[in-house]
Amino acid sequence: MATHLRRYAGISGVKSALLRVVLPRETFADPSALAAAIKSLPIILRATRPLAEAISTAGGVRFEDLDERLMLRKMPGLFCVGEMLDWEAPTGGIC
Repeated sequence: MATHLRRYAGISGVKSALLRVVLPRETFADPSALAAAIKSLPIILRATRPLAEAISTAGGVRFEDLDERLMLRKMPGLFCVGEMLDWEAPTGGIC
């Protein structure tokens, strides 16, 4: 199944492992059920980590790394908006 998912659906590594952990074994025997599950993988959140672990303390995106449309020059098609730009706070900001 891992080879099939990798070759035909582009799913490998952690993504494949997540399917194995979350989905019942019977789902892998039913192609329609497997496709539906992949499209809307049910992930149940049982608990959250402490906020102090979730907050970014360094990082951000430099304005000079963006073009006039806020797209990363080094990664065309990836746009940056929001607090990741020019923000000085515990949640991140300019490097």
